[in-house]
Amino acid sequence: MSRITQKGQVTIPKEIREKFGIKPNDIGEFTIKEGNVIFTVKRGTILDAHRKRTGKGYDIQKIRELMEKDSAQSIVKEIK
Repeated sequence: MSRITQKGQVTIPKEIREKFGIKPNDIGEFTIKEGNVIFTVKRGTILDAHRKRTGKGYDIQKIRELMEKDSAQSIVKEIK
């Protein structure tokens, strides 16, 4: 049995995580069926879930380049 925190978080018991192979960073989805809340684990990342839901993909290489550029600009500003 798990308790819901003030932030609405709940811990999935270790036995259940092990039995179903639930790993950190797995994605979960809540649905309601016949008055019950069902939690289904989806494999993949948050980006995978977003892509599936919206149909929009992301260019990870482009994101990495933008992050590197932003980091470099921040370092240059600190040096000045």
